[in-house]
Amino acid sequence: MNRSIAWTLRIGIVVGLLLIIIGEFMSEDNPFLYYGLLILIISPLLAVVVAFIGLLSEKDWFWAAVAGTVVIIVVAGMLLAVL
Repeated sequence: MNRSIAWTLRIGIVVGLLLIIIGEFMSEDNPFLYYGLLILIISPLLAVVVAFIGLLSEKDWFWAAVAGTVVIIVVAGMLLAVL
C-alpha cells in the first residue's frame, strides 16, 4: 500500500511539474499552467483515496474510516469553495 501511495504522489508531482514547465513556454492563455497546478493540488487527495482503498482491502476499518473522513472533509471544502 505504501508503494501505491508513493507512486501516486510521484506521478502527480512529475505530471504537474511537466505541465507547468510546458505552460511557461507557451502563451499566457494556455491551460497547461492551470492543469499543472490543479494536478499538484489534487495529487495528495488522490493519495488519501489510494490509502482509503488499500485500508479497506486490508480490512483496517478504523484507519479506513479516518481516511474516508479526510476525503469527505476535503471534498466538502472544495464544494463549498465553489459556492
